[in-house]
Amino acid sequence: AQSLLGAGAALQLDLNTREAVRGAQREALTAREFALLRALLERPGAILSREQLEQRIYGWGEEVGSNMIDVLIHGMRRKLGADAIRNVRGLGWRVALVDAAP
Repeated sequence: AQSLLGAGAALQLDLNTREAVRGAQREALTAREFALLRALLERPGAILSREQLEQRIYGWGEEVGSNMIDVLIHGMRRKLGADAIRNVRGLGWRVALVDAAP
């Protein structure tokens, strides 16, 4: 399981198959979902702002819709569970750690 990113997080990312892993559940991700989850899981528990996530997902000069991050996260929550990616009001998003409080 060397290819799993996000040790200690409630959600992990398989870098070889580009799938999100939550317990026994595996979900295929789009390229942008993969980039978003990879950014969040490189620092599990850390809060990333909208700007930080946009920089990781979109190329330089690429037009980013104001709610693109929200749309991506909404889609990923539908696949992985509403609590898979947590919003920290006014700050950004994070993936919860396994035994951390909500």
